[in-house]
Amino acid sequence: MRIFLTLTVGISLIILASGTIVYIENPTFGGGLGLLAAWGAMAFITFFAITFTFASEDERRNRSIKNNNLSEKLTKRVKELEKRLIDLQDIVITNDDKLERLESKSLATPSPPPQTISD
Repeated sequence: MRIFLTLTVGISLIILASGTIVYIENPTFGGGLGLLAAWGAMAFITFFAITFTFASEDERRNRSIKNNNLSEKLTKRVKELEKRLIDLQDIVITNDDKLERLESKSLATPSPPPQTISD
């Protein structure tokens, strides 16, 4: 769309320049009608360019707001997952400590010697 707009502005400026040159050389040529048409075309194109610019900026702003909402949702989800992971780590550490205590108790108390059938 910007290429179209650039080409249109360029063509309009060429028309405006040629109309001005023709009017300066021969002021009776069309009573300045060509120059008036060129100025009107430039005014229309300027209005279109300004409207298009504001519309594209508004669209870009809406996209950035949607992206911000999406990033906020993802941030909340990551924080929630981190909390769950921390809870799981606490459980695993607690179970590991319990197992270590049980192992240390079993090593501290000697086990009775195995009995055989002949005893």
